[in-house]
Amino acid sequence: MTWADGGGAQPMDVDPFETLAPLAAAATVRIHAAPTGYDGGEPASRPWGSGFFVAPNWVLTCAHVALRGGRGEGGRREVGLTVRGVERPVRGRVEWARPAENPAGGLWPAPDLALVRVLDPVPHACVWLSERTAKVFTRSEVAFFGCLETEDGIEDISGRCTIRGELGSEGLLKLGGEDEVPEGVSGGPVVDLARGEVIGILKARRSAGRDGGLATSIVQLRRVPLPPDPGPDDLYQQVLGAHDRHHADRYLDVADLAEQTWTDAQSDVHAAVGRALTPGQRVELLGLLAQLPPPVSTRRLDEMITALRGRPYEGTLPAPRGWRDGLGLLYELRQGPAELELILRYAVHAATADRPYPAEPGVEGRLRDWAGAAAANAGLSRWFRANLRIEQDARIRERDARRATAGPLAPGVVVGAMPQAAGGAPADAWYLDAELSEPGPSPEPFVLLEITPHGWERGRYDWRVCAARATGELTSIDEDYRAVGPDRPPERLCAALAEAFRRGDEPDGPVPLQVALPYSLLGFPVEEWRLAPDGPQLGEQRPVVVRCTDPVPDAEDSEEVHALRLARWTKIHVGRMASDVLDCADGAPRPLPAPAALVSRDPATVPVLCRTPATGGEPAALHRVMASGYNVILWRREMSDRDPDCGDFHRGVDRTVTGAGHAGKLPGALWQLRAALGGGMADARWARGLALLYADPLGPLPGTDDPLEAL
Repeated sequence: MTWADGGGAQPMDVDPFETLAPLAAAATVRIHAAPTGYDGGEPASRPWGSGFFVAPNWVLTCAHVALRGGRGEGGRREVGLTVRGVERPVRGRVEWARPAENPAGGLWPAPDLALVRVLDPVPHACVWLSERTAKVFTRSEVAFFGCLETEDGIEDISGRCTIRGELGSEGLLKLGGEDEVPEGVSGGPVVDLARGEVIGILKARRSAGRDGGLATSIVQLRRVPLPPDPGPDDLYQQVLGAHDRHHADRYLDVADLAEQTWTDAQSDVHAAVGRALTPGQRVELLGLLAQLPPPVSTRRLDEMITALRGRPYEGTLPAPRGWRDGLGLLYELRQGPAELELILRYAVHAATADRPYPAEPGVEGRLRDWAGAAAANAGLSRWFRANLRIEQDARIRERDARRATAGPLAPGVVVGAMPQAAGGAPADAWYLDAELSEPGPSPEPFVLLEITPHGWERGRYDWRVCAARATGELTSIDEDYRAVGPDRPPERLCAALAEAFRRGDEPDGPVPLQVALPYSLLGFPVEEWRLAPDGPQLGEQRPVVVRCTDPVPDAEDSEEVHALRLARWTKIHVGRMASDVLDCADGAPRPLPAPAALVSRDPATVPVLCRTPATGGEPAALHRVMASGYNVILWRREMSDRDPDCGDFHRGVDRTVTGAGHAGKLPGALWQLRAALGGGMADARWARGLALLYADPLGPLPGTDDPLEAL
């Protein structure tokens, strides 16, 4: 016998599988075709795969399992579920799946996840999901659970293996071949036996002679899309919040002690040895955090965690988006009392943070009280406890002051939707109504998309997506080589952009997108891409501007032109601007000014190109203007149905430039023009095909001396 850290004699050789397997198996379900009858007497059909309850009435499984059947009422896919202890199969509806289909056939691409809502609620158990952010989580043994079709019928099955590493960059875990991963277990849970938590979803078995299979990291659930408006309809927050409240309620309920909980099991397997929180403290804290509204944005959560940790989250996995995710980033950074102090400060910060909508009465106070009591019970120093209270009170005062002075959102700004004109605003002034989030001479977050075409392989290109913080630091989200196009973005690129946008978006302003292209692709309208087939265009959702990776032909700037470039950039960001249509006058094309005249123009000038080569413009006009020291340029893309009368375009550009006030607001003004076009606003038709080159000369593109290389 040996003595556990929490007190009491424990067997020396307790196999955690014996403790955890009953809990995981009880929450595992079989997924098959939806029952057609409603009298409860219909037998279950042959299973397509497995799944498991992650919250009351919510099942997590693989997309390729959940989407195997047809569509139900209203176009939603329905499935049947066989739940342990329930005699009849029940119906479920697929509320989210990614990918939504697999047109290529073969192995479904990552993350291959689906959430199913149970339509016929029945009693059931739920697994415990890890809140940690990790790549492979553990070197220790893991267990998996699912169902298997045998000669005698359908049987539940479990096994053990190890995690051998990663496959790709989208959260796929390589499972070792220590045990067979049979057909039918896809969608079942993968349990970390050392910590007593589910860390993955079984995805596929491997062919004979290779590793045991693949699983998807539980972290990939963070890819559930955000709702259009900040509010309680966030599916991710709904499901994970229900998960944490469920386990906290079970732990705190002492009326029924006969059935073991996951918290009990984590204590039994010593999952918290050496950690700051006991399993009981952890489930209490997560239950309290789950009662709060979610963070205002991923960006705000990142800033909070960065301030507490002393370093930002820089992983390529989906960034934390909920309070439980932030807590999971704090584990194991420090040891002993320092780890607990960090966690308690985080609890206080969460309890005093800004909210996308009001918290329920009393929730914040209960979380603050929990943190104070935990500090006292742990014997932390009086100095720390006093400073924790001082920090808490200061944050409350600052938040109250912000609430007292903050007005409503600027007119026309609706995150994720088309900005509308403010009521009563003149038609020619609607685009100036909002205070917009835009890049400028002072650092602001943005997303960078670099596209590098293959000159030797037509129709192929490399891409890289980076997220930039306000500090200017760039985090690479993902990159790929030899993509086809770029007429339509591939699924992987859409996923990378969505993740980068989530890291930078704020409720009152989406993060801008900077697209770095060679001159040969500047005519390609990236702002017309759609991340979802039925979604809005990128340019309707956020500011989208262009940067050129080869702006000066065959040479670097001269010292004179470089100095002029910097002076112009500064001038138009602090003072007035004036548009100057260079290649069109009185409805007819005209030659560009001579090089000396281009260079000597007023530094407050924003050059405008109205013509394309098809309508009388010079083929290299944009390149000539860039090479003359201009980093903010407006131009029209080629259009098959261009209106021969360009007077509206000239007047509209002039209103936009002069009305914006300074160049930092031009990306936002163009965003609203594109959103208005997408919404059918006739007054914005003149802006069709309008593009903006906006390139900070003090912020060169990353890796300009280390270009992407095709593999």
